[in-house]
Amino acid sequence: MGGGATMTSRERVAATLARGRPDRVPIYDKFWYEVEKSWRAQLGCPFVTSGRSGRYDWEGSAPEAQPVSLQEIFEMDIAEVGWPDYRLRLVEPEVIEETDEWILQRDGNEATLRWWKHKMGTPEHVGYGIDSPEAWAKVKPLMTARRERIRWNEFGSLYRRTRARDRFLCYCTVEPFEMIKDVLGHEIMLKAMRKQPEWIHDIFECYTNVAIEMFEMFTAEGYDCDGAFVYGDMAYKTGPFMSPRHFREFLCPYHKRLFDVFHAHGMPVIFHSDGDIRTVIDDLIASGVDAINPLECKAGMDLRELAPRYGERLSFVGNFDVRVMLTNDPEQIRDEVRRKLAAAMPYRGIIYHSDHSIPPGVTLESYRVVLDEVRRAGTYG
Repeated sequence: MGGGATMTSRERVAATLARGRPDRVPIYDKFWYEVEKSWRAQLGCPFVTSGRSGRYDWEGSAPEAQPVSLQEIFEMDIAEVGWPDYRLRLVEPEVIEETDEWILQRDGNEATLRWWKHKMGTPEHVGYGIDSPEAWAKVKPLMTARRERIRWNEFGSLYRRTRARDRFLCYCTVEPFEMIKDVLGHEIMLKAMRKQPEWIHDIFECYTNVAIEMFEMFTAEGYDCDGAFVYGDMAYKTGPFMSPRHFREFLCPYHKRLFDVFHAHGMPVIFHSDGDIRTVIDDLIASGVDAINPLECKAGMDLRELAPRYGERLSFVGNFDVRVMLTNDPEQIRDEVRRKLAAAMPYRGIIYHSDHSIPPGVTLESYRVVLDEVRRAGTYG
């Protein structure tokens, strides 16, 4: 279908990820919990939560008709299903200590983390019970694929609504580095890459196998997805957590195995990592990544640099600066949207997404300015 005709969301995203010719730039985004809670109240559709993780639960509230996500409320082009839970033990965390501001817990991975109670944020990594090959060997049998790892009721309703509306559906999962970080912590894992590489390869192999088996279990239930969204924060603002050599040795082989499975199902791969991943973009492409997200501006990621260099081989999902959105100045916001679209649209592979989840401080009115400008300025002639 040419750019002059209106596409469905599913067609629009598929064309963009293939660097074809969509009718307009697709829209997709994520939000901090505080933002979603506040905006839902303003929109008259507050959270209904239940279960160990406080996930949204619309049971008894006409789930086939009720929007579950802000993505649906804002009529975005992509929906997410899947998100298997890769904890070793699917148990409620043990509370060790608690104050008005934070809570110290030991979770199902035997990790001790200190969390803020009233806002989102990365927890303080206090300690890890799995800290040696011997400790890993004792718990390795727990890391198996099983149905309990997926919230079938929640995603079943979303899947049916998404298919009815012909939106692009992503199966979402976590890549092995992100999974193992939750079990060993960064310091133990990164040191062991140098001193105990066989141990780290064994863990990566195990988690990659389970990730593939969980996807196969999902498809065996009759779920057919259009693409894969793979989450794995492997960098900070000055570069990846490891050298390019270690990235190629410990991550690329397992990434490729996982991404090859998605490609065999005709599903392009959107890969998420915060931070500056520029030194490993070529490796990600070689492993089978079709698009990168979120292209964090404060870490030096910039579409104006990346699109001319990679635009023939890679699509981009993000790089719209939340710091500009936080000004709540409509003209600054529109200018940010126009500049980033102008840099990337000639290469066709651009999907609007904030450069980091929308944070507290961005007003609902300002966000509507963002979406309106993307829809206005993001139309292909």
